[in-house]
Amino acid sequence: MDFLTPIFAAVGVAAATIPVVLHMLRRAPTQDMPFSIVRFLKPSQPKLTKRSNIEHWPLMLLRILALVLIGLAFARPFLREVIPLDAAEGEVQSVTILIDKSASMRREGIYDQVQETLRESIDELNDEDLLSVMTFSESPATLVSRDKWATATQDERAAMVQNVIDSYEPDWLSTNTGSAMRAAADELAAESKELLNVTSRRLVLITDFQRGSNLDELKSGEWPATVEVQLKTVEPTKKGNAGVTFVKDRRADRTRVRIASAGDSVQQEFQLQPFDASGAAVGESMKVTVAPGQRRTIILPALDPAASKSVAGVELKGDDHPFDNVIDLPELESPVVKVAHIGPATLNDPESMRYYLQRVLDGNVERDVKLIDLMKEDGVVLPVPADVKLVVATAVVPDGLLDSLSAFLDRSGTLLMAPPSIDAVLSVKTFLPSNFEVKEADVDEYAMLSQIDFDHPLFSTFSDARFADFSSIRFWQHRNLVFNEEERQKGEWTVVAKFDSGVPAIAELPHGDNGRVILLATGWHPADSQWALSTRFAPLLTRILSLASPAQKDQVIQTVGDVIRPGQLVSSDDWSISFPNGTETTAAAVSAAAAEGSTSSESTVVLNEPGRYTITGKADDGEYNVSLIAGLGAAESRTEMLPIGQLQVLGIGVEPASGEQLAMNAGDSDDAPPGQLSANELEKQQKWWRWLLLSGLGCLLLESLWASAIERRSTIEA
Repeated sequence: MDFLTPIFAAVGVAAATIPVVLHMLRRAPTQDMPFSIVRFLKPSQPKLTKRSNIEHWPLMLLRILALVLIGLAFARPFLREVIPLDAAEGEVQSVTILIDKSASMRREGIYDQVQETLRESIDELNDEDLLSVMTFSESPATLVSRDKWATATQDERAAMVQNVIDSYEPDWLSTNTGSAMRAAADELAAESKELLNVTSRRLVLITDFQRGSNLDELKSGEWPATVEVQLKTVEPTKKGNAGVTFVKDRRADRTRVRIASAGDSVQQEFQLQPFDASGAAVGESMKVTVAPGQRRTIILPALDPAASKSVAGVELKGDDHPFDNVIDLPELESPVVKVAHIGPATLNDPESMRYYLQRVLDGNVERDVKLIDLMKEDGVVLPVPADVKLVVATAVVPDGLLDSLSAFLDRSGTLLMAPPSIDAVLSVKTFLPSNFEVKEADVDEYAMLSQIDFDHPLFSTFSDARFADFSSIRFWQHRNLVFNEEERQKGEWTVVAKFDSGVPAIAELPHGDNGRVILLATGWHPADSQWALSTRFAPLLTRILSLASPAQKDQVIQTVGDVIRPGQLVSSDDWSISFPNGTETTAAAVSAAAAEGSTSSESTVVLNEPGRYTITGKADDGEYNVSLIAGLGAAESRTEMLPIGQLQVLGIGVEPASGEQLAMNAGDSDDAPPGQLSANELEKQQKWWRWLLLSGLGCLLLESLWASAIERRSTIEA
């Protein structure tokens, strides 16, 4: 018998001497014994006949046995036995070949190596051996099952192998090596109960074994002791790689990308070339220097000022492996948003509404905002510029601006009217319902906001209980907005908020197809209210700006491999989605495929390639589009190879491919000869330590009962 940790056996034997010593020690009497007078007795020295005697020797033997058994259990004993690894007559081996097809396998030179390695692995098998072939990226898929291989003829097997080779094509998904290995190992280990003639089980892993591989599944649970792993790595013709990914920026009008260089890269100089929606270059390329193993973040221009072209994506040039060098980016409406103002152009008057409007726009952290005054100090009135999406009126609108303002609303513009007087409201009556009336309200001390519709887009950002309190805002005076109820039912106006008196405080009125007028019943200058001094004023104006001129179109950023529900994104059951490769599918087609059992859910779609997806939802009021951008997982760009011993660190015994040398653990002296299992594998199979530990604990239990009985008997006799 041998031991994995013989030091514990020595400690157990040494500890077994302790009960011998304790049993030889004679304890002094602990009770006082009454005796007669000893005054007339002659003193004499005591005579020792024997220095010490062993008391209760059966109890001592139990204690010695318990310590020895526990020490042997911790020493992990095992019996040496030779198990032939070469298949003898009537013996077969079960092999699973696991092929990596993740995005990093798209590098030049890997495709041919995978085919060659697969052929070599299959040629090593005997006719009686069992084989299954699986591919994996984010999840494993079986191409050839063991049952199908076992019942196939030689010609059919050759056809299966050729079909696997011909159909192999790397996808765009991430590498979840741990999950695939765990699934394949569990399947191999389960055969031990079914196939008694299988003498060995081997998992052949064909992969680039890149650092971005996910091995988390291997960190929990034990690896099956009967499953051997043979790692066969493939490498590209050129080492190194650099990839580009999208990084969300704090500002909505700015695009940020990150360039990451693999640790084994040689190239350090690259170029970033932005392009538009048609693929044409936008502006000049940008030179970027990234050292091996480092990352660098770059802010891209939103458009080319000279050509007025928006940036729809960026390409990294100068890298030998282009699979992760192109990404699509969110399209920005405009890097600088323009807001037009109708009212006095008093820049530094704290009593005017423009003073507070300017400060809110200047403090916008998401993007740059430019305020344009349409009413000049010399009396000149300018028309609304074509690139303006929001007009704020804080005074009476001149008649000469009404036509321009009407055309602005027809272009899906938003007019925010904050009237300081009744005349200001009446100046835009042409955009209000025909039966609309306005008059000055009789306010007793002050009014407050009440009955706010937090489901309305204007106040949806305040729906959280922490931000929903508007009661601290005082309104000294306001206008009474009187609408016709029948017109409200027709959808000609909507009350977004009311004062505590029940009259409208904020109303929204649609104009044309997509234009709208947001009518306030008061101004935010100090003469009317404390609104401009409250903490709710700046967020509310910013919200109106984002609704009127969104920084980005309806776009969602995802990662390749994500599962989406298109119906939820467009709020419609009748939808269609176009893929980056030009194909298109509909909700009906996805539901039909789910009914046939080819997909797991009738409402989900897997983003299986990088690029821009467009989801179109159909409703009674027209179509609604959402642009969705899927980017490659950033981990796929980390292509430098992991150490071959990484699997051993996770407790998995690895047999290297032919010609490879594994660095053995310095503390492992278990050099098993060919044809013999290692000490670790033998000990895991035999597990003698369990029985030794149970026996030792049993001896301790029996010793406790015996010692208790001896103690009770001694007490009774005393």
